[in-house]
Amino acid sequence: MLGAIKQQPLVVLLKGGSALLTVNMALIITLSGISNAGLLAIFNGAAENASNEEANGRYLAMFAVAIVLYVTTQRHIMFRSITQVEKLLDGIRVRVADKLRSTELQDLEQMGRGEIFGVVARATQTISQAAATLAVALQAIIMVTFSVIYLASLSPTAFFITVGLSSLGIYVYLQRQKGLNVLLRQAQDSEDEFLGLLTHLVDGFKEIKLRIARGLSLFSHLRRTSAKVQHLKSTTGHEFSGQIVFAQLTFYMLLAGVVFLLPRMSSEYSEVVLQLTTAILFIIGPLSTIVGSIPVFAAANVAADSIIKMEQRLVTVEEVRNPKAPKESPYLVPFSNIVVDEAAFSYPIRGTVESFKLGPISFDVNAGEILFIVGGNGSGKSTLLKNLTGLYFPQTGSVSLDGVMLTPETADWYRSHFSAVFSDYHLFTRLYGLEDVAAERVNELLELMQISGKTTFENGQFTTLDLSQGQRKRLAMLVALAEDRPVLVLDEWAADQDPPFRQFFYEELLPMLREDGKTIVAVTHDDKYFGCADRVVKMDYGAMVPYESN
Repeated sequence: MLGAIKQQPLVVLLKGGSALLTVNMALIITLSGISNAGLLAIFNGAAENASNEEANGRYLAMFAVAIVLYVTTQRHIMFRSITQVEKLLDGIRVRVADKLRSTELQDLEQMGRGEIFGVVARATQTISQAAATLAVALQAIIMVTFSVIYLASLSPTAFFITVGLSSLGIYVYLQRQKGLNVLLRQAQDSEDEFLGLLTHLVDGFKEIKLRIARGLSLFSHLRRTSAKVQHLKSTTGHEFSGQIVFAQLTFYMLLAGVVFLLPRMSSEYSEVVLQLTTAILFIIGPLSTIVGSIPVFAAANVAADSIIKMEQRLVTVEEVRNPKAPKESPYLVPFSNIVVDEAAFSYPIRGTVESFKLGPISFDVNAGEILFIVGGNGSGKSTLLKNLTGLYFPQTGSVSLDGVMLTPETADWYRSHFSAVFSDYHLFTRLYGLEDVAAERVNELLELMQISGKTTFENGQFTTLDLSQGQRKRLAMLVALAEDRPVLVLDEWAADQDPPFRQFFYEELLPMLREDGKTIVAVTHDDKYFGCADRVVKMDYGAMVPYESN
């Protein structure tokens, strides 16, 4: 049984918080249990010697010592356990975030945001809320242990009856608990699904407002999922309530056995039946605490299991990278070319749907050139850019920069040559990683992007991101230019620009960037400006084909 307990996810997770399980903490918990059980012996002794004033005074002094010891140790246990668990959870949140940061894009894309947010927010909150309850339950276990020892000193028979009946009740309880753990996991999975649907509701709000049927269908799905969560949680709640009533029934059956049956077995027990009754009534309280903590432990255990599985799924490349390499390696200035040689990539197959395949593709990107990539929707342009920038690794063939091949070991160094604005770009309020960029430089770029009157840069962050789609793309371009890397990758960047700025982009900004030594790789549909590029290549259903101008 001890081995099974050690394998419980919550126990495995808490091993990381070794400060919870120090010798000092174990001693304090033991003292708390002893002092609490000692109160039982003091009350029984005082009641038995109620007419003896001298003995009564001794018991009163012993009570004062015991109650001070109990309150002091209990307070320390509660404070210490909550503090240490919160420190542990802080470490878990930071560790999961670090693994998210370090994992590869393709692995992250296969995980839903609902699952990620559910683990980081809900699972850690569940364990946090359980911390105090579990600390009290552990103290109650110690108290019950010493109280049962006291019970054995009064009556070995009562001791064996108590242990036997309690063990039988706990066994039945734990057997029924196994099915509840399955229900708890199903409820958690349904809750993750609900969070994912809620994300769709927020992120797809414009599309929902434009099509009533879409909103109704999504809401129907969301409502069914919420009802499923409600049903599963209600079911588990009912089962837990039934088990608590069963446990209480077991306790009172135990009490009835001691009061009604034990004196019939032998007259010698009649003299101590009052003390035995007091002892069992005293034990029922902490036993109820232990039983009541089992649902909390079960929920925390499921939460811990989800955290452990999440960390296992977050595949990182840290182990295969060179640990001696700097986190941000300086890029080569100047570099000569990027060579894509027979590179091929395909997405994982989902069900019976055939996955998209890119390549094999071979082409070069020469330093200082402006390269346009054209092609229809779904032709593989964005997938090509992810392979070119090192966000995806080609499954066959290779990508290299000045002869250095893109591998997991060289990925950080390779990627440090690129700045990019993808079609699904994200804007940060602060210039993370660019804290050393002067505010004057940012203001110059705001002027260059013609959005200085729309947002400003103050105290290391932009005052607002509430801009039009085209202006947001200009702000994303500003961040890319502030990085000052040799290769600038743009995915249909000009699509949301107004005609005057679009013309400025192609005819003035791109030549200006080339004069500054930048290499431009841009996906575009603006055939009017194809003459601004040194080369134009075309993607067609995952293959690169010759581009023929009309």
